[in-house]
Formats: sequence, structure tokens, C-alpha cells
Amino acid sequence: MRVLVITGAPGVGKTHVAQRMVSCYRVPVAVVDCDPFVHPWESGEPLHRLMAAELGARVPVYQEWGARVIVVHGVILAGGRTYEPVLEVLRALGTTPVVYGLRAGPAVLAERIRQDQSAPHLVAGRLALTHLDEDVPAVPGIRLIETAHRDEQAVVTEIARQELAELGPGWLVG
Repeated sequence: MRVLVITGAPGVGKTHVAQRMVSCYRVPVAVVDCDPFVHPWESGEPLHRLMAAELGARVPVYQEWGARVIVVHGVILAGGRTYEPVLEVLRALGTTPVVYGLRAGPAVLAERIRQDQSAPHLVAGRLALTHLDEDVPAVPGIRLIETAHRDEQAVVTEIARQELAELGPGWLVG
């Protein structure tokens, strides 16, 4: 099974890219959002453990269903954040995740967040986290993709190109 982790700061396009990746594969695909909707939202070790535990419960169900690819997305960053517990869970499940990091720069992220009308109640919280864009390159083994001057489809095409080169046409639409 192939596990892709798509990470980056809020506003970089993780959710839309993950959802569009589904159409790139010829095999069954599942998409898992690791960013929880909890209130009050406070980042910290308990929340990171919750995210990892939820992922650990969902991946085996998707495997049983027949998923050959699981696309995991969220603010999954290293340095005492979510990255370590999430990767620990994925490795314990026998997978070797491939991590794609999307970056755009804090100014571009802020503009995208302000233009996103889908969740106006989350704008302030998302804006407060744009500085996380600077942490993306620190994720071990990350495959960085700059998104500031690319639309979502161009980002999907780049990830699909890399996946096709690694997995071959039997996995992806050519």
C-alpha cells in the first residue's frame, strides 16, 4: 500500500490537492484529513496523539476496504508537533509514507485564507498559523513543492508526475 502525506501551513491547498489526487490513480484510493475539528482548539501533545490515534484506527479499515493508496493531509509538521506520532502510527501499520510539503510563503497564504469564504469563522485561527510555512522544509525526507505561483491542478500534476515515475503506469492514469 502507498501512503502519501501532504502537509503544509493552513491555506497552502492541502485539502484540495489531496481530494484531486484521487482521480490520478488507477487503484482504489482513500483520503484522510488529519486536521481535527475540535473546540476549543489547542495544539499540543494530547491533540497530536488524538490525530495519530484516529489515523491508526482509520487506515486498517481502508486497507480492509481495498485501498491501495491512502492520501493523508493536514498540518503535519516536525519538531514536537504531529509529524512524529503520525509517522510512528503509519510505520507501525507497515507502511512507508511519502511526504509532500506544500509551501507558498506567509503573505500568499494570508491572501488565500482571506479569500476563502468556505469557513469564515476559522480565518483568524488559520491566519495565526501562516508562520508554519517556514517549518515545512524541516520535515525529514520531505518532497517540497512551491505553490505560490501554481494553481491546485499544477500541484496535483507535479505530485502525480513524481508518483508515476516511482510507481509506474499500473498505479496512475498516464
